Amino acid sequence: MQVLTFDSAAADIGAQISDNAWRGLQAGRTAANGLSALAPAGAEEVSAQAVMAFTSDAAQMMAVNRAAQEELMRAGDAIIEIARMYSAVDAEAAASVIDAGMQWGSRMAI
Repeated sequence: MQVLTFDSAAADIGAQISDNAWRGLQAGRTAANGLSALAPAGAEEVSAQAVMAFTSDAAQMMAVNRAAQEELMRAGDAIIEIARMYSAVDAEAAASVIDAGMQWGSRMAI
């Protein structure tokens, strides 16, 4: 039988992943503000079309970035939850072993 173990640092890693994803979302919002305020280089039609194309592509990339960062945040939160569940189960198992040992020890004293 394979023993199931986890490193207690897993929750910290999950928190770091979530925190990095949150920073990525903030950076994306900051970048989106600058990308939406672009002005054409000149007054001709080509410059206006270039800005529209660039802005459209940038908006698509920002949407992809947002989706990726949100997925990372969900993954980090899942790791934190898994670590919490493992800790709770381990604590319950340890308590039951200690209780069983106490009961067995008191029977020996009789």
